[in-house]
Amino acid sequence: MSPANVEVVREVMDLFRDAAKGERTSELLERFDPEVRIDMTRRVFNPDTYEGHEGLRRLSEEAGEVWAEFRIEPERFIDAGYRVVVIETRYGRGTGSGVEVEMRSGVIWTLRAGKVIRMETDLKPEEALAAAGVRD
Repeated sequence: MSPANVEVVREVMDLFRDAAKGERTSELLERFDPEVRIDMTRRVFNPDTYEGHEGLRRLSEEAGEVWAEFRIEPERFIDAGYRVVVIETRYGRGTGSGVEVEMRSGVIWTLRAGKVIRMETDLKPEEALAAAGVRD
């Protein structure tokens, strides 16, 4: 069990929320390993993988282009040792279309030495729990 990893993920999610509001979050990159891998290949729109700090920057730019409004509301944080599963609901409003979306999903965060080394997003909550070896 690693409550410290859960706290890191909470902090990162808070920093993401601040960044989505346009606030400067210079410490955000510090929470990610320079070789982080963010697997968003399960996304319905624009599936992709983002690698390293440059990938994080690219992800941020793309999100700003696609979403006029975007927020994530975590429902549960599940400690799975070196992994943390977050069950969350995402809300967004498209920049060009104005279409509003709401999606509940699971995200697996993998950490090493207090830094995020991998994220896997857009899983069904039960898939995320199973993949991390957690029973609900």
